[in-house]
Amino acid sequence: MKSVYLRSGLALACAALLNACGGGNGNLALSGTITGLNKPDLVLINKKTNERLAIPVNSTSFVFTRLAAVDEEFDIEIDTQPTGAICTALNNSNTGKANAYTSYSIAFNCITNPYTLGGNVSGLRYQGLVLANGADLVSVLPPATAGAQVGFTFPSKVADGSPYGVTVLSQPVDPATKQTQVCAVANPTGNMPGKNYADLVVTCN
Repeated sequence: MKSVYLRSGLALACAALLNACGGGNGNLALSGTITGLNKPDLVLINKKTNERLAIPVNSTSFVFTRLAAVDEEFDIEIDTQPTGAICTALNNSNTGKANAYTSYSIAFNCITNPYTLGGNVSGLRYQGLVLANGADLVSVLPPATAGAQVGFTFPSKVADGSPYGVTVLSQPVDPATKQTQVCAVANPTGNMPGKNYADLVVTCN
């Protein structure tokens, strides 16, 4: 009989200890916000409990399923980065002790990986060629060797998966005759692949 009382007393003591330490009987949801997530495969982890949480693409918020007790420590980290992007915690909001304010103020921001956009121009004989990708401009000079191709790269990178559209903003002009050489972009539109892209083709007649 004494052993029954002893076991019951130990169980009550353990339960009280767990409650005092915030052990799984909390009522605070560890939740937060995410901005810029347009890529899949992001997984968060609370390193204090080892709970992992998969975040769907285009999510703007998240909630861990395990409730935290008041003053229970949390440490929300990136377990798996999304494909083609990098996410980071804002203002150290991912660590601390849970309370009615901090448990809802965790914030992450994601930035899609950017890549360079460029290609080659053939047949360019004169100066003045300017290519545009939206507001991003690049001037292309004729090659040192007549008839050779000349490469170009836009100064601003383009985010993985984002659309691009390249146009000829200014045509090259023969300084002697003032005649315009006509250049055209083949396949000028598309979506940025997950790598640097240098396959644009511009042909000048």
